[in-house]
Amino acid sequence: MCGLLAGNNFAVAGILTALALVPSREVWGAEGGYETGAARLDCRYWRADEPNRSTAMENPGPLEGVLLPDTDVFRPILADPGEPRFYGDYRRVHFRAPSLLTEGNGNDIDAGMVGAGGEFGLWGLRQPSGCDGLQVSLFGAVFAQFNLSISSWDLLNADYLVGPVLTYRHGPWSGRLRVYHQSSHLGDQFLLNYGLANGAHRPNLGFEAIDLLVSFEGKWWRLYGGGGLVLFSNNDPDLTSTPAFVEYGFELRGTAWIRLRNSILRPVFGASFSNFQTTDWTLNVSLGGGLEWASPNATHRIRALVVAQRGALPFGQFFFQKTQNVGFQFQFEL
Repeated sequence: MCGLLAGNNFAVAGILTALALVPSREVWGAEGGYETGAARLDCRYWRADEPNRSTAMENPGPLEGVLLPDTDVFRPILADPGEPRFYGDYRRVHFRAPSLLTEGNGNDIDAGMVGAGGEFGLWGLRQPSGCDGLQVSLFGAVFAQFNLSISSWDLLNADYLVGPVLTYRHGPWSGRLRVYHQSSHLGDQFLLNYGLANGAHRPNLGFEAIDLLVSFEGKWWRLYGGGGLVLFSNNDPDLTSTPAFVEYGFELRGTAWIRLRNSILRPVFGASFSNFQTTDWTLNVSLGGGLEWASPNATHRIRALVVAQRGALPFGQFFFQKTQNVGFQFQFEL
């Protein structure tokens, strides 16, 4: 009997100890600040008019070092088809000059384009409950384009990008500096089914580049601009002789249309423009507009967009060919 009572006493003591530790862990989380505050504050979308933003911005706290931060401070470019993100789209692509990439289908094909990529935060100097600060991350992305006008849906091109990223924010100002490697490859299906038999040239397109973007945003609009240089390049083609490029554009974010179970549906629109020295500074235009579905307490976002493009696509084997296209896209942002 005594042993049983002793065992029960130990069990009760263990339960009471566990219950006592629960509030202390909550207090520790509140004192740490970053995990509880920043998890509810997606600083890529700095908007003082959204829920939980105004209160957090009043007492953001001092900058402090954070390992493996799970949110960034620079907003991804909405309409740039080369932005690292997850997406899938369908487009009707028109080549403005004859191209082997149509695989004998004239100048027009149905194309499917997919992307898989994003950033992984390594270290940040961030505010516990605000958005000012900087962050060091790694990014990677894969982009692929398929010819849907062929029954085998041939892979036309695949691009691989990887490199470090430095992002910064101070109020409505933010910036992104990247150094990255890009390599591009013609699809094996295209080469075997059509390309090799029709004299397709397989360039070894690979280069290292640096680029910088600066952004300024209000409650419902955003302006950004910047440029970069190709630092090193393979000889086929050699891009270092004409290394410069610029990118600029604007974005619009409407007020919430629908609120459903603490999520928000809002209209969005983006226009991205670029010019490359290697294509004689020809203007490239990419547009995207539609609806974004998101929760103010999470970083996940889904968009359904109508997209259009004119100029050189930022994909290796399309880059030197003038195209125009229109279609629709689903974006998944983590």
